Parts: sequence; C-alpha cells; structure tokens
Amino acid sequence: MKISFYILAIMFLTLSCNADDDAQQDPEPTLNATWSLVNVSGGFAGVNDDFESGLITWNFNTVPSQITITNTNTTEVIHSGYPSGTYNYEVIITTNDSTLVIEDRDLRIISLTTNQLILDEGMVSDGFLYTLNR
Repeated sequence: MKISFYILAIMFLTLSCNADDDAQQDPEPTLNATWSLVNVSGGFAGVNDDFESGLITWNFNTVPSQITITNTNTTEVIHSGYPSGTYNYEVIITTNDSTLVIEDRDLRIISLTTNQLILDEGMVSDGFLYTLNR
C-alpha cells in the first residue's frame, strides 16, 4: 500500500512541472510594441471617451524612433488623439520623470507597465490624459 502511495505521489509531482516555469520574464516594460488607445480624458471640456481596443493603435518602433498611429475612429468625439500618420518620437528621462516627445508635443509618462501606458499632456486644464493598453 505504501509503495502505491509513493508511486502516485511521484507521478503527481512529475506531472505538475511545466517547461515554462523557467521561462524568463520581461522585467522592463517597453514602448516598443503596438498599443491601443482605450481612453482619452481631461481637457477644458472635461472629455472622458472610451474606445474599443484596436480602433486607434500606436505602433512604436525604436529603430528608427518612429510611431505609426492608425486612427480609424468614426465616432464623433471632441478628441481621439493624433490623426493617422507616422511621427518621430523621443523619450527624455530625468531624475523626476520620463517624457515622451512626439514631434513637438510633450507627453509625461505617468505609468508604463507591460500592459498599460498612461500619458499626460499636462497643460493644466486643457491637456488630455491618454490611456493605452496592449
């Protein structure tokens, strides 16, 4: 009876191990991906518009430092971000914060995780807050 128990216990331990247990995790989130703009909020009018994932995409390419925006939104809203096009960008990192500069517009990076990016135009009451998801 004890032998059957040990054989069963060894079988469960062997089957519970996965090959992906040792897979390396990406500890550093990066812009280099395609992001979907899912919300724009703020501005003088108090905008708070949600967008379906994939409707407005921002595709960051690190070489060259360009972002391709595809904005297929046809719903009438006050602001849905940038129009479709390819823009040059730069990331400026200081001790206090990180800023994404798209062409000549500064967007402070409020949060960057592996699944979410939040950008703030920061123009007191007229600026917009952009929330993007992967």
